[in-house]
Amino acid sequence: MSDTLELAVAPPAWALDAGAGPGGVLHLGQLFAFGAGTSPDKVAVDDGRARFTFAELEAMATRLAAAFAARGVAHGDRVAVISEKRAIMPAIAAAIWKLGAVYVPLDGEAPPARIASILGRLSPRLVVSLKATPAPDGFAVIGSEELQRIASAPTVPHVPPLAAEADDHPAYIIFTSGSTGEPKGVEISTGSLLAYFKAHQEYLRFTAASRVFSLTPYHFDVSIEDTLLPLSLGAFVYQFNGIVAGPLIRRILQREAITHLIAVSTILTLISQPAEEISTEKFPHLEMVMTGAEVCDPKVINLWKERLPAARLINAYGPTETTIVCTCHTIEHPEPDRVSAFPIGRPLEGVHALILDETGAVVADGGKGELCIGGVQVMRGYFDQPAETARTVFTRDGVRYYRTGDICSRQADGAIVFVGRLDDEVKIAGKRVHLGEVRQKVMALSGVDRVAIGTLERQGRREIAIVIVSAEGGIVERAEALLAETLPSYMRPTVYAHAWSVVLSRTGKTDEKKLLAQLCEIAAASRRSRFRINADGAIEEASGANA
Repeated sequence: MSDTLELAVAPPAWALDAGAGPGGVLHLGQLFAFGAGTSPDKVAVDDGRARFTFAELEAMATRLAAAFAARGVAHGDRVAVISEKRAIMPAIAAAIWKLGAVYVPLDGEAPPARIASILGRLSPRLVVSLKATPAPDGFAVIGSEELQRIASAPTVPHVPPLAAEADDHPAYIIFTSGSTGEPKGVEISTGSLLAYFKAHQEYLRFTAASRVFSLTPYHFDVSIEDTLLPLSLGAFVYQFNGIVAGPLIRRILQREAITHLIAVSTILTLISQPAEEISTEKFPHLEMVMTGAEVCDPKVINLWKERLPAARLINAYGPTETTIVCTCHTIEHPEPDRVSAFPIGRPLEGVHALILDETGAVVADGGKGELCIGGVQVMRGYFDQPAETARTVFTRDGVRYYRTGDICSRQADGAIVFVGRLDDEVKIAGKRVHLGEVRQKVMALSGVDRVAIGTLERQGRREIAIVIVSAEGGIVERAEALLAETLPSYMRPTVYAHAWSVVLSRTGKTDEKKLLAQLCEIAAASRRSRFRINADGAIEEASGANA
């Protein structure tokens, strides 16, 4: 096993054509080694404003690694990146991994208070900020301007090579919405990530000739799937960072001769309209379309399979805690009569799947139970939350499993079908939101007696609706201001209702679920965002409410 980070001419160990040998890339710091060693002048990544070749990416990563080391970053240290969807981001990730440090991408659009709270918990050795706004106080920071100076310096310093990482060494941490009211930092090991690369490649089939369309922000783990993984194989990646509009995305797919499209169902649905725009003539290069992260309407999947019959169409599933994707289902042919969702598939190689009832017994095929994912891709744990880790991770027959909270069943053919959730976790445009985190923020406001929260479908989009019970006026405005300061925009309600007192049913119990259902029904047929609930439980639009 090589212990250097030299450029590689052999394909990585996870390449489809790597053969039985170890491959030419054995360390995450070698992310661009294959591309830079075989096609140094090939454009690797393009974000519509900047583009870099593989040689340029490798040089930038090496310069940045030297600069990070000069700031004290060493093996095992955490480096937080206040991220943007930019072509330099892969170089930053590779630079961190060259030092054996831990890559922690954060949402650059999140409220400053949320970023500061996460950084306080994380205690990173260094904060790298791509934002032009001032970086948080109290941390060693490399800001946007300094980052650009380092990346574009005329010389490439020497960075001492590292041995291949131990499998249990942390590779990255992704912060997700948390059921406890605090974001959860999912810590994934190097061994889990490399095992994922190898296993998912059986479905993705990236090669150096692939041209991949990347939609995912860097603070979500799918950015590793749609950007870092293909780059490691010498593929080209186009990073989309524009208005999410079907016509615009379709134009870029055509212009860039994209071969691999990975899109959550909300975005895939947008691209699909109108249906006549999807055809082999318009997308002759498209080899694979993958969706997931939320339930996709079978009509959308059928449309793509009908109109691009030669393209591989895949429905994927994977909580952040199980390393990006852990099951896949290939749609072999359209099923026009299907009204239920397509299966989420079978486990990837090295992944185990159990469906358990409330007693922990395995559910028979066709029965419903909680899906538990086990094997090499299960997270190390939640950063600084050992009690949460212990609550969701268990060992059975020597295998570590993660309790997904997803209710599933297994078909007779072995394919797993998603049914629903055990808790109040939802997906908004593919992004995980624990409604309990939003609820707890609002409940912390003085004067709030109760909170009911849920989702509704409006104009083709899933939105969050909330009912606040309070005897104080202006409570909705206070709640909205608090959430704007503490939560990213996708986690904030778009529909608010104020109830001055708890509405009781004839049995004397609160009817929060009924009120929420009524609110969602009324709001779904309205463009308004503000409502009030009268003492008798009647819901009406609040005067002056916004569209």
